[in-house]
Amino acid sequence: MKKKIPLLVLETLEKYVVLKGENFEVIEPDKFLVKVVDKDANSDFYFNIETYKMENGLKLLIDWKPGNKESVANNRRWIEVKQLDAFFNNWVTLLRGYDTVNSFFDDPILESFTEEYYAEFEIVDKDAETKSLNSKQILMLDEHLEFIENNIEKFKTEDNKERLNEIKQDIETLREKLTSKSKKWVIKNLSIIWAKITKQGTSFMKEFLNEAKKTAIKEGLKLMIEIGSNMIN
Repeated sequence: MKKKIPLLVLETLEKYVVLKGENFEVIEPDKFLVKVVDKDANSDFYFNIETYKMENGLKLLIDWKPGNKESVANNRRWIEVKQLDAFFNNWVTLLRGYDTVNSFFDDPILESFTEEYYAEFEIVDKDAETKSLNSKQILMLDEHLEFIENNIEKFKTEDNKERLNEIKQDIETLREKLTSKSKKWVIKNLSIIWAKITKQGTSFMKEFLNEAKKTAIKEGLKLMIEIGSNMIN
């Protein structure tokens, strides 16, 4: 595939192959040249470099969402290659703005639990954002998620059914992506699921997140993820 694209284009976009960020993730581009998405699983924000043309120099067709601070709609346009970094950095600035602004849509309790669980998995290996878990870790974690998915129904009531359905959807998404996402992404999303379970009450914690279960998961992942001093003994 890459030998059907001019070397100048590949060289121009080479840095995006290994680009990392707290707010975004570079994923398989499919039919595009580059595809970058918001790390928030509930977001549909993206930055795509769709194609190129040689017309008085190299031009790139980009499509990004949100287009600006005034709209969540996408924008799509041809740009000169020298403009690419500016457009991309402006998009990243928008993501950071969404992640830092305070709003009534935020859930500080959920965020606190998520941060607590994520802190227990202090990832220090250099390839945490690019490499996946190994096969044994994936199977072990999938078994844990499957147990939650199969047993959480017995706690369902009219009051919590929507929240439990949301947890099950999160679990389904995580299980589907265990083999294709980075270690850091997996642990972040596992922490969110654990936080949502915790927020449902102590009965949920005792059933799905007791100390033995959590320690077993963290010890299993320790094969490739260095766990910090916050690990529960």
